Amino acid sequence: MKILVVDDSRMMRHIIRNELEAADFQVVEAVNGFDALEKVIKEEPSLITMDVDMPEMNGFDAVYKIRTDIQPLSVDGEKEVPIVFVTANDTIEGRQMGFEVGATDFIIKPFLKGEIAATVNSLLKPDTTLQGMTALIVEDSDITRSILNNILKGEGVTTILSVNGQDGFEKFKVNQQNIDLVITDFMMPEMDGDELCKKIRFELGNRSVPIIFLSALSEKKSMLKIFKAGASDYVVKPFAKEELLARIGVHFESRMLNKKLFDQVQQLKRLNKLKDDLISVTSHDLRSPLNGILGFTKLLIEDNSVEDKHKEYLRHVKDSGDFLLNLINDILDLGQAQSEKYELDMKTVQVMDLIESSTNTVRHMATPKNIELKIKNKSGKKPILLGNKDALIRIFNNLLSNAIKFTPNNGEVRQVIEETSDGKLAISFIDNGIGVPKGKIPYLFDRFSKISRLGTAGEKSTGLGLSITKELIERHNGTITVTSKEGKGTCFKIVLPLPQKTGSQNGDSTNEKLGATNMNREPSDIRVLVADDNQLNLKLVKTIMQKHGYAVSTVADGKEALECYIESLEENADSLDLIFMDLRMPIMDGFESTMEIRKYEKANQVSSIPIIAMTAGTDDAWKRKSIKMGLNGFITKPINIKQIEELVQQFILVDKDDL
Repeated sequence: MKILVVDDSRMMRHIIRNELEAADFQVVEAVNGFDALEKVIKEEPSLITMDVDMPEMNGFDAVYKIRTDIQPLSVDGEKEVPIVFVTANDTIEGRQMGFEVGATDFIIKPFLKGEIAATVNSLLKPDTTLQGMTALIVEDSDITRSILNNILKGEGVTTILSVNGQDGFEKFKVNQQNIDLVITDFMMPEMDGDELCKKIRFELGNRSVPIIFLSALSEKKSMLKIFKAGASDYVVKPFAKEELLARIGVHFESRMLNKKLFDQVQQLKRLNKLKDDLISVTSHDLRSPLNGILGFTKLLIEDNSVEDKHKEYLRHVKDSGDFLLNLINDILDLGQAQSEKYELDMKTVQVMDLIESSTNTVRHMATPKNIELKIKNKSGKKPILLGNKDALIRIFNNLLSNAIKFTPNNGEVRQVIEETSDGKLAISFIDNGIGVPKGKIPYLFDRFSKISRLGTAGEKSTGLGLSITKELIERHNGTITVTSKEGKGTCFKIVLPLPQKTGSQNGDSTNEKLGATNMNREPSDIRVLVADDNQLNLKLVKTIMQKHGYAVSTVADGKEALECYIESLEENADSLDLIFMDLRMPIMDGFESTMEIRKYEKANQVSSIPIIAMTAGTDDAWKRKSIKMGLNGFITKPINIKQIEELVQQFILVDKDDL
């Protein structure tokens, strides 16, 4: 790059030349203003250093002629050659005059060694400190706009230039996602800076981008006006480059930090979405094989022809499979509970019904150890919560099974329900088991906790159950606390808010729907259709159902399910009672098949048949979609006879008019 050095002092030109040549710049000299004008045309320098006090034509006049006659200032500020004044007269007035004629920067004599080269480098090879930042400069003065442009470019800032407020507003609207700072003059034609600021703040609703005002007015009334409009800062003209950079530097640094934090948040959201998508896909693929393993293992255990020794081996297989299933469920449930998309569907629920249901569910764990399960309701009524039934059952099951696991034979587990003095519901799970060491209590709710240990009968733990329990309780705006004494027992106490209006004390019980008409039907009279593309799953479900007396038909995809249903109606009205529909199938998936069945029923005025979504997926979005598409329920693999019987009771052993 070629630098034109203009100075009437031979010694000064020599000093500047040596420094610039050492920095790998090519140097051309001019002895006064007139000589400089000729050299600018002939040499076309990349930058000019200009002395101020020179005979015949001073630096101010020389720069003015360069800017007006030889290289006029461009609107976009891209074409002018940077001009740096090198002078011993450093005053605000002198700088103002220099900037008005078109100077880019000032260096004060005597300058430090390396200062000339550093300034030239900053203008021709901008620093990358603020690389990636963008500023909108709104200024009607060509000179001031050019000065601001050169100063910011020297710091690595990308600039967008505008000549008035109206033009600036239009450019901001187009580029507001990329603009990190606005520098605007106060008084301009067409639209003043305060009006521009108001439009950005209130019309566009952008309150985050910093807006710095330039103004020759320093009265407090004027300052108050711009801050009322939404200004972030102001600089009074004439300004020094150092002052301007100090002011905008603070705002740029804050903006850069916010952008960095925003990018990090977006990256975390992308990773979280990737995790959610992975959970959605793998939940199906992980559970499906276990459906066959556990199902057929259970059938073999119940087969009287299998020798006792082999049944023992099969029980080991089943125990390992159950542990693996619990681990998969815990990992998937924890990921789902922490997902942004995961929202619990809150309804009024009868607490006592859920506690009794959970107690019956885990009773098989307590019976072999002769542990007594007690329930004591101190509230004096049947309390009702606004909560998610499935999540609350998961909470109660986890705490009950945990208490049973660490209680020795002939022990006791109590559940105490009572209202607190501040109008909340407290549920305590108290055992007289081995207790928890005091130092380990703070880590009980950590994921994959290393303090996880075997139960009193060697029961295994995934180390995730309590972590999931805490997540679900917090989703209900509740809390959980632990007190324990080694050798004496442990108490887990959860506190949940009671709804302001409890509504009906009867809750929402499926049993209320039960009718008398169909209660005496034999299993052999109940006809079920199962649609699944996995032949192993089909065989398992069919075997389980037939073993318990149900009449079962099977198909391999949704299209066959639709055809089978229509054929059954044409041959014998209401010949099918229930359809289990896998959601992921080739040719026609479960959603599409269900929609077609519902269309057929509506067109032919046929009573709706209950259709149950059958999948290994756990994503709540799938459940919502299932209901939206016309399915009546949702069953998760691995499937067992208890799930089937509950659905038969809910959807078949009732009057169809009650569905």
